[in-house]
Amino acid sequence: MAEQTQPSRKAPKKPEPPRDVVSAPREDVGALPPRIAALRTKILEAVATRDLENLRIPIEWNEVPPIFERGTRKGPGFDPLDMLKTRSFDGNGREMMAILQAVMEAPYVVVKRGPFETYVWPAFAVVPPKDPDEKTRLHMLRCIRFADLGLTNSAGGPLIHNVRIGPDGTWHTFMPDS
Repeated sequence: MAEQTQPSRKAPKKPEPPRDVVSAPREDVGALPPRIAALRTKILEAVATRDLENLRIPIEWNEVPPIFERGTRKGPGFDPLDMLKTRSFDGNGREMMAILQAVMEAPYVVVKRGPFETYVWPAFAVVPPKDPDEKTRLHMLRCIRFADLGLTNSAGGPLIHNVRIGPDGTWHTFMPDS
């Protein structure tokens, strides 16, 4: 009896991950979806008071707190405000509140990856300007922690903090991209 040979089977190629589609930078906050606009307003109102405790309100709008640092464990008793204090040069959260204000006052972009959409502030964290003018360069510096000056991300750019908010108004992150 002759042996039957099976046709060789190659492993199917893994599909390419969807590429990000990034909008042009936008300044028109009136065009934001209502829940995102409301969260942005609440964040800016809180940081304008310079009282870190006031930031608790927009943080607690989420079911889970936003991510402020990669690898943070959020067990019982975790307080996101303590994380902001720890990450702040002054130890009281004022530096992080000033950075958050600078981030949220900047233009934003909409990043689409497959069916998912995220609103990201500041736009220059995602689309760095090739030759920023002095005003933009200063705004970029306002979005970097003192402790991170001189450090770079994997693309060689500065560690600019950014905020990512989902289309439903869920605040996902406030941290630099690595």
